[in-house]
Amino acid sequence: MGSAAETEGDTIELQFVRIIKYIDLYLRQKTDLFLQDYVFEPVNFLFKQLMYLSVILTSLVAGIIILVVGIILFIATLVPLWAALLITGAIMCGVGTVAAHLVLSNKIVLNTPLAKDMIKNGKQ
Repeated sequence: MGSAAETEGDTIELQFVRIIKYIDLYLRQKTDLFLQDYVFEPVNFLFKQLMYLSVILTSLVAGIIILVVGIILFIATLVPLWAALLITGAIMCGVGTVAAHLVLSNKIVLNTPLAKDMIKNGKQ
């Protein structure tokens, strides 16, 4: 920033150019904050959740396949194989329904600043 003596000697054009530079800098900062808070943070959040979900699902699928085959073979010792498959399929559908309800019933809340929080903190 210049002193008062320097600004008195500036022409209108130089003052206009300086104001435009400050406006450009302000808009760039606001755009960067917007992109960070409302674009990159949600995408990063979803990417992390997808990575965790892929690792968990891979482990669960492998374990469930082994468990289901074991259950089918165990039930097949008591009843015919087709009945064991039907019983195990019904149990797995029930477990899948309960698991899907538990996973999908939670609301996702992102840590983005709200307008009233920004106003309360004095940032506009």
